[in-house]
Amino acid sequence: WGLEKTEQKFYSPRSMDTGCLLVPNFPIAIARRDNPQLRGRAVVVGGSPEEHAAVTACSEEAAAAGVTVGTTLRRALALCPNAVFLPMQDAAVNAEASRLVDLLQLYSPTVEAIAPGHVHADLRGLARMSGMDELTYLDDLHEAASSASGLAVQLGAAETVFAAHAAAWTAAGGGLAPVHVHPGDAKIFLAGLPLDVLPVSPQMHERLRLFGLERLEQVAALPFSAIQAQFGREGAHAWALANGRDTSVVVARREELRVSDDLDLPSPTSLSGPLVAGTQMLLQRTLAHKELRGQSLRRLDWRLGLEGGEQITRRFVFREPTNDPARMLFVVKNKIERLQLSSAAVSLGLTLSGLCSEYGHQANLWQTGPRRRKELLDAIEQLNAREGEPQVFQIVEVQPWSRIPERQLALVAYGG
Repeated sequence: WGLEKTEQKFYSPRSMDTGCLLVPNFPIAIARRDNPQLRGRAVVVGGSPEEHAAVTACSEEAAAAGVTVGTTLRRALALCPNAVFLPMQDAAVNAEASRLVDLLQLYSPTVEAIAPGHVHADLRGLARMSGMDELTYLDDLHEAASSASGLAVQLGAAETVFAAHAAAWTAAGGGLAPVHVHPGDAKIFLAGLPLDVLPVSPQMHERLRLFGLERLEQVAALPFSAIQAQFGREGAHAWALANGRDTSVVVARREELRVSDDLDLPSPTSLSGPLVAGTQMLLQRTLAHKELRGQSLRRLDWRLGLEGGEQITRRFVFREPTNDPARMLFVVKNKIERLQLSSAAVSLGLTLSGLCSEYGHQANLWQTGPRRRKELLDAIEQLNAREGEPQVFQIVEVQPWSRIPERQLALVAYGG
């Protein structure tokens, strides 16, 4: 299955359709790359334990102590008191993820970013066009991604998207050669893999284990009707994947418009007032960009640079799309005022994204109040007088206790 390099050459145009580049636990991998002292230690990403926030990523050491994504930071401290707590670094993580996508686009015209550190690429015919055999092509891509990112990159290639993902998943450690699944061998390759590789909900994973299932070959051996009856469409999809049947394709996503702006504070401060005022100025300045005129936005990524070089980031997702800086500031202000800073802030920045069309609200046709009601009654009276009979009616309750529907309600002349 390509776990070891060989001298065999592969020129079948459908032998390597899809590639998958994977960096497991991407935020933790970046933190350990930038600070090698964190290797082997329990790491929790999300903020300091004093903050009212949740864990966004954790290392295997922290997970072994019971910490999971979504656990409150205070609970994570109780479970793993020796863990190193790091602030959320969404901007840095997204920037690194974009670099991996840009690198892969040098090797393939069709690249799909699944998640930060998880990218699929269409590789059909590219090795032959480059004058290489497929294993050499994969080795070249793996070496380029590892060298450029400094991360433990895992790379897999196969005839289908799921098999390529599974191949990358098995290349644990990042130091192994790329895993290449030969055409026609997908089902055999997948058979011995654990259920963890299946892209299904945690609830389905748990139920499959309750049935005593641990590997894909056990799922593949189940009758299709039985697994579909138990799990519905998700079960049918999992059964097809376990049997090596995958019709999904790599779809290049449109690049999302993101508008950013930064501001250096006049002097270091730990007070919320200047931070709120600076955020308000940044919002007005950013929303004035021509790309955002007449558009509404769903997300705001706010960042604060501290004197010690630390960066605090927060993401805000608006309940309704908006382009009103006052509404955005109202959402952000409360979080800013509750921040507990370890040192003074020296810079502010924000990024607006999630572009969508203008969002509207249904308004009343007429203004409310006694004067408007009198005008409405006068207009109805004139209409009735012109036609000689009532023209506008309203529904009123007559006998709500009646068991006959026709007797419960009645139409009467409006204002009569």
